[in-house]
Amino acid sequence: MNFGFDSIILWSNRGEMRTVRFERDRVNILTGESHTGKSALLDIIDYCFLASSQKIPYSVINENVSWYGLEFYINDKSYFIARRSPGTGSVSPDYYFSSVGKIPQLPESNISEADLKALLESEFGIDEKVTIAYGGSALRAGSKVSFRYFFLFNTISEDIITSKTIFFDKQSEERYREALPRIFDMALGIDDVENIAIREKRDILEREISRKLRKITTLQGKKETFDEELREIISASAQYGFVNPETQEVSAESIKKALNEAAEPKNFVQNGFYEDLLTQLLVIDRKLGKLRAFTSEHKAYKNSLKGIKDSLLPIDEIIKQSSRIAKSDIFDELISGLKQDLAKIKELTINKTPVDGQISNMIRDLELEKSRLQEELAKAPSVTKNFVDDREKWIFLGEALAKLKLLGSDSEQNVVSTDDIESLQSQLDSYVVRDIEESRNTAISLINEISKELLSETGNALANYSDYLPEFSYKEKRLRMRRPKTNIVEDLGSSSNHMFLHLIQFLALHEAAISQKSSFVPRFLIIDQPSRPYYPGEKVKNGVVLKSSDSKMVEIAFLLLSKFSERIQRVYGIGFQIIVLEHVPKKDFEKIPNINILPEFTEEDGLIPQSWI
Repeated sequence: MNFGFDSIILWSNRGEMRTVRFERDRVNILTGESHTGKSALLDIIDYCFLASSQKIPYSVINENVSWYGLEFYINDKSYFIARRSPGTGSVSPDYYFSSVGKIPQLPESNISEADLKALLESEFGIDEKVTIAYGGSALRAGSKVSFRYFFLFNTISEDIITSKTIFFDKQSEERYREALPRIFDMALGIDDVENIAIREKRDILEREISRKLRKITTLQGKKETFDEELREIISASAQYGFVNPETQEVSAESIKKALNEAAEPKNFVQNGFYEDLLTQLLVIDRKLGKLRAFTSEHKAYKNSLKGIKDSLLPIDEIIKQSSRIAKSDIFDELISGLKQDLAKIKELTINKTPVDGQISNMIRDLELEKSRLQEELAKAPSVTKNFVDDREKWIFLGEALAKLKLLGSDSEQNVVSTDDIESLQSQLDSYVVRDIEESRNTAISLINEISKELLSETGNALANYSDYLPEFSYKEKRLRMRRPKTNIVEDLGSSSNHMFLHLIQFLALHEAAISQKSSFVPRFLIIDQPSRPYYPGEKVKNGVVLKSSDSKMVEIAFLLLSKFSERIQRVYGIGFQIIVLEHVPKKDFEKIPNINILPEFTEEDGLIPQSWI
């Protein structure tokens, strides 16, 4: 994103203006003595861009300023934004904004913070699709990304310029510490808005499918509990005679219907179901007893006939030998009678008769009926309860119906159709997310390649580490130095080495973002006092200069910045603005090309002129 500053303007309490001007696409260097307000420019820029808190010193600055303003450009458009001084308070809600870069004689509030935020977000290409991928303690997953997060790539403050562990500003603030890894892929062009939106849709669908599957599992686990509660209601209702447990299919709805009907006085009677079953069983037992007694007596009768039959066997032999026996007058009559009796006995003593079959069928049918009744008796309440009075009756019915209502409601709410899951899965399959792992590896390789080239431009500035290999740690979001042909990552030791490492990292990140055509990272960089390792804290006055070796290191640092700005214009055909806040003498950088030296801040003419105080 082509983004930079044309000027920073302050208004005094009397309406006087103080303007600090910058040039586009160049290295702008603002020098001056300590405590003249140079570092406050970073805080002013942050404050004007909708900061929710402010760090501008009250003494000298806030107490003498009524408004802070920024004249800046995005692509081919100029803008102007101003914010009322916070004074002794936290922040002001009053903003002035011009979409054509008009600078007023004295700002007046003309836009709300919400509307201004929406305008700036649109310029950054941030809409509802640009969201936080995953949540944290300070950031909520799915919330919109703030354009302010991308400014993390645009400042190297005095707090981190020589740090060994912190490589981005605002990492002491939890919100920005969590934001950095979440917006890094967008910032470097590794991921894009459309892919992020598709991934978000897939995440939503996957969570919904997972939720429904968990619901099915939970319901299956609760089914036994549900059935048990229903059985308890059925059992209690049967004990009071409201329902017939003989019913084969019992549901919460059918029980509810039966209880509602039973709640009517005309239907409030006991059915004596258990007693009826006992009576039927007694009748069957009596029938079975009589049939079995008859069978036993009939068997004994047949056995007695067999004895008689055996005693008549000699008669059968006499009949066979009748031709050889001397016969009397009554012989034929006697033998004929005995013959008839023997035939009758033989008929009665055969094993099976029609009577035997009928009796067996009757016994079998009665035993089957008895078995059925015994099963029903086992399910039926053995004791039918009676209500003491109508109050007890209505309490039972109310409680039972209330439980059934809850069971029915729970069942209806927790029905999950497999068709729903299949439909969600179909939608999920239709969203294809581009795998960014390859793009990420490419971007990291690009950062390393650019870092190596930048390192070579510093010559021997990193002394013993000049031939080391710079490697960007994606996990730590920082550049490290590895000893060649080993996996040893060195602690560079001196603050001078870390200062160069910071410069190389930020320049490499910006060139990688430009190369990847990132639309989120503004193309400017503000650096506060890169000479800090060599000249920490003293005032530069009356021609005092650094010793020659340190002066050379500062010159190498400024030359690195100059060459970078020039190369971006030459290779990519676009501009890149750098603003450096320093307090070293001009002679250490004034001969470097592509440099714009701003009027020096002094004690008499610093950010806040003496005339304002």
